[in-house]
Amino acid sequence: MGLKIKGNDDRVRGAITALLLLGRERLRRGETNDLVRASLAEYRADPEGFKAARRMWPEVRQPGPLTKPADVAYYQDLLTAADRLAAKLAESKIQFNSLLELDNYLAASLGRVAPG
Repeated sequence: MGLKIKGNDDRVRGAITALLLLGRERLRRGETNDLVRASLAEYRADPEGFKAARRMWPEVRQPGPLTKPADVAYYQDLLTAADRLAAKLAESKIQFNSLLELDNYLAASLGRVAPG
């Protein structure tokens, strides 16, 4: 039987949170190239490492270590877009057949948010 991930599944919220937190760290380091897809790939490569590092990071709604105004603005735009997407997915009947399909959807949807 195939994997079914509904739009309101914890795995969707977890992936969104991971891409935001890892994206914020990548942004802090100046790694802006394909930020969303790279953050999701990093999360999938080491989910346990992400969980351990997450405990030390500021809450997802905070700009945390970002100091450049353009980076803060980009992160806020990404956060707003992620909130809208999460709400849309929770209300919809969309289902994903794999984590890769979910990640591709998130990357296509949130990858449109342009850095400041």
